[in-house]
Amino acid sequence: MGEYSQADLEALRQAWPQPAPPSPDAYTAARDALLQRAAATAPRRARRVHLTRAGRRAVTIGMLAAVISAVALVADPAGVEAPRPVVPGLAMPAANAQALLGRAAEAAGNRAFTAPGPDQWVYIETRFQGVRNAAPGEVQTSRTPLETRVDRSWTRADGKELALFEDGKLVRSPTGGAMPPQDYATVAALPTDPDALLAWMYANVGEMHNSEEDRHNSAYRLLGSLLAQNLVPPAQETAVYRAMAKIPGVTVNPDAVDVDGRPAVAVARVEDGWVSHELLLDRSTYTYLGERAVASADYTAPEPGVRVEEGRKIINMGHSYTIKKGTIMTLAVRLDIGVTDRPGVRP
Repeated sequence: MGEYSQADLEALRQAWPQPAPPSPDAYTAARDALLQRAAATAPRRARRVHLTRAGRRAVTIGMLAAVISAVALVADPAGVEAPRPVVPGLAMPAANAQALLGRAAEAAGNRAFTAPGPDQWVYIETRFQGVRNAAPGEVQTSRTPLETRVDRSWTRADGKELALFEDGKLVRSPTGGAMPPQDYATVAALPTDPDALLAWMYANVGEMHNSEEDRHNSAYRLLGSLLAQNLVPPAQETAVYRAMAKIPGVTVNPDAVDVDGRPAVAVARVEDGWVSHELLLDRSTYTYLGERAVASADYTAPEPGVRVEEGRKIINMGHSYTIKKGTIMTLAVRLDIGVTDRPGVRP
């Protein structure tokens, strides 16, 4: 091919006939194959609890909304039909949350990883932003200013100690119990089978809420918190994404999400009909980037007083306020994660 110039090759390319578009049968077969691969079974019944935290590590929020359901096909010169990404950077169309989470699981399983030693420390740095508590009668919108703080923590890989800076001084303390676990040793011992991991999550969400929807919300948010608060081994990270895919109501947010200049794709579950808990993943590598809670619909808190809801008497001691659709209530962005030999030192 050395005797041909670039101009010759370009002329030949333009003269070559374009391949025919895929047939309707080929389109349907490809879409059905993708959805069959992505299908996930429904989880068993479960229960929910308020999340606990070791020491003073901040509470992170969970995750994302909506549905991508398009599949685009192109035919190559050899006549082989192949999927073209609908979302830039994805290796296949994100037809639904199960397909997207399946791709995230595959990426996690293939990611390079070095486990920390038991006496090493896992460092996590997270920036938290959120709207302040609403004042009486206040209307919060997407333009409402966000308050910001940055949390830095060191946790011994064996789970024996947590270290934080308080008033400029590094303070160590026992980790105590936490749900989900917040130390590498415990996380590395979690089930790697997604059904077993999901069953473990449901068994640990507690007895405080009775509805099936509450239990699904808690399990979903616990899985997100597990990623947010830990260095997670590939086998367990893979299981987290596959377990999420089995929770009813998990969807994909088709809108672009920017995380400090990094394009993100969002997986979501809507709670109480108006709060979209979103898990943010890198659009190309599926690396965990953070979480946010966004108002997916307008919400107005009821006036103080007594009301009856689903046969229960509810006493509202607060005040009325309004949160408009699109308001970012909380946003947690991971700034850094790594392993060090002692607390107080960044990787």
